[in-house]
Amino acid sequence: MGKEATERFDELQGRNEYTEAFYSHGLSVESAEAVAEWAHRRIRKELGVPSGKRYSWGYGACPDLDDHATVFKLLPAKEALGMDLTESFQLLPEQSTAAVIIHHPEAKYYAVRGTGAGASSEPEAAVA
Repeated sequence: MGKEATERFDELQGRNEYTEAFYSHGLSVESAEAVAEWAHRRIRKELGVPSGKRYSWGYGACPDLDDHATVFKLLPAKEALGMDLTESFQLLPEQSTAAVIIHHPEAKYYAVRGTGAGASSEPEAAVA
């Protein structure tokens, strides 16, 4: 994962090995997600809590990717992990993830509703 996965993808693309490039890309993205889930489970086990939720930016509960900039101000993501942000606040390397982990028995997934076209004032049902 990380920059090596991006370099591998670019190398395969450069050799016109598109199928292999996309398989490699998919594996690296899924691996990043799997490591995040593994870390979350390990944290829950070490804390002795049976449940918890992981909220990542760009999804319903935390839709604003520009909040990644705040994370980078609070944590040494560039210095310690070699991560960066694009102009649109996407994480680099692409095979990266960031999240807030909540360990509370009543934590739920939810969606933040906007005020633009198609927004509803009705709360969305929480998904456990």
